[in-house]
Amino acid sequence: MASIENRSRIQVTVKNRDDLTKQFAFSADKAIQVYVQQLRDEGLKPRLASLNDHYVVRTRSVGAKNQCIVAHSEAEAIDIKHRLESELRRGLFIDYGSGQKASLADLLVRYLREEAPRHKSFEVEGYKINALLEDAGLPREDTSAIVAAHPNPHPKVVSGKKRKATGVRVGQPSETGKFIRKPFAAVVPDDFIDYIDERCQVVEPATVDREIDLFSAVCNLAIDTWRIHVLKNPMDGVRRPRYYNERDRRLSLDEETRLLGAARDEDREQSIDRRLEELMQDERKEADNAATTYRRKQIVKDARQRYLPEAEATCRHLPLFETFIHFQLMTGARRSETLTLTWSNVNLEAQTAYLPETKNGRARKLPLRRDLVEMLRQLPRDSDVVFPLSVDGLRKAWARICSKAGLTGAAELRVHDLRHEAISRVAEVGSNTPGGFSLVDLQHFSGHRNVRMLLRYAHLCTHHLAKRLDAAFADDEQTTTHHGMRRLRKGANVTLTELVATKATEPDGANQEEHEASHAPGPVSVALASTSRSNSCGNVVHIDFKRRTA
Repeated sequence: MASIENRSRIQVTVKNRDDLTKQFAFSADKAIQVYVQQLRDEGLKPRLASLNDHYVVRTRSVGAKNQCIVAHSEAEAIDIKHRLESELRRGLFIDYGSGQKASLADLLVRYLREEAPRHKSFEVEGYKINALLEDAGLPREDTSAIVAAHPNPHPKVVSGKKRKATGVRVGQPSETGKFIRKPFAAVVPDDFIDYIDERCQVVEPATVDREIDLFSAVCNLAIDTWRIHVLKNPMDGVRRPRYYNERDRRLSLDEETRLLGAARDEDREQSIDRRLEELMQDERKEADNAATTYRRKQIVKDARQRYLPEAEATCRHLPLFETFIHFQLMTGARRSETLTLTWSNVNLEAQTAYLPETKNGRARKLPLRRDLVEMLRQLPRDSDVVFPLSVDGLRKAWARICSKAGLTGAAELRVHDLRHEAISRVAEVGSNTPGGFSLVDLQHFSGHRNVRMLLRYAHLCTHHLAKRLDAAFADDEQTTTHHGMRRLRKGANVTLTELVATKATEPDGANQEEHEASHAPGPVSVALASTSRSNSCGNVVHIDFKRRTA
């Protein structure tokens, strides 16, 4: 049922003449004969030997597809032959040959054509796959043609603006990325590990991790859905790069004041520019008909200087960016959710904003506070979206605002930091409000599908927790004495869960700082420790009430 063919290379050697050793393909009979005759003409005695490096296992049976599998040693070929014969006797058929015929590059192209257009991130995935193909010396794929030919692309991919290919590679090429030309069955974890090690030298580990996510998705889809059988998933055993990139940036009151002031300045400048364009309509038409570029620019420049005083005096101030910042701080929405919010999904009377599509794929509603509703009423409705800003336009305006507010460099502030600030403020206010906010309320506000994601915000409220600890232990009604140790009573303002959750979310680098803080002078010293290092009883809160002097 199965046969083994030795197609190993032929090696020609001459005794004591290693420099004359040559290897030929199995089928290169003429080249071998020519070389052997050349050596004999020189009075040498060549020897021919077959290497043990390439075997082909073939199966031929009635009612099953013929297979052709490559092995790299005789022992491996014998094992494959026995396995195939055993499967055929039991009535099983597993096509192992497909993993030898298709390279990893072929699977990447198939993924780009069949699966990627169903995703919102098609453009990003297309850029990554085309970069890998280019590094391996393979032709790039036309993403526009792929979307046009796909039977069911994602709506955002169809309606999104198509970027024109510039032909300029932004990222640095990868030498180790050429392994994608190997057959899928021949790819091993070491290929990915070499790729990770090289890429980590030029880009951030988080970027490399997302690239490995793409490889993992392709491999899993090929094995589970496309039924391309291999002995083992090549991603098994791949060690991903380790990194910690969570930000704990909080916004102080002074920084918020400066940020909003810079946003008002930006709004005023853009309001003046809009008024200038209204006053310069005739000059714009004249500039469009100008004979030269110099003349066109001169007409526009003169018009701006002539109408600028009138524009400054008569412009209508539109607080677009100021309202945008307040919206982020009061709702905790993601940037993409805010920029795609439409007026048709905003109900100012009910104080809600409906998001039909979010990052996690589930729709949700944003609660709008009364003061935010009043700000939204001031915005014009001459566009379908509430904030008519493009991603690139917001990025440039945000850079100008932060530069004016002095929030650059070490004090850099990002748009997403406003979401962190909003969630942290709600968590802090909820702990002070009678009845508080439940975990479900906070999850509904943040829009996280997984409650564990909320734990990353707990360490942002550590200073607030410290004040509640001081208040709790200063109140004798919330503490009790047992065996000479003071403990919190049941129903105290601070719970063990809050303490442990705050500690659990601290990064490794913060443990030393907290340990030092626990030994600082003060009336009460609180230290959290995980007892997994000393016992198996879970997390324990150790509290030292000894007064320490400076």
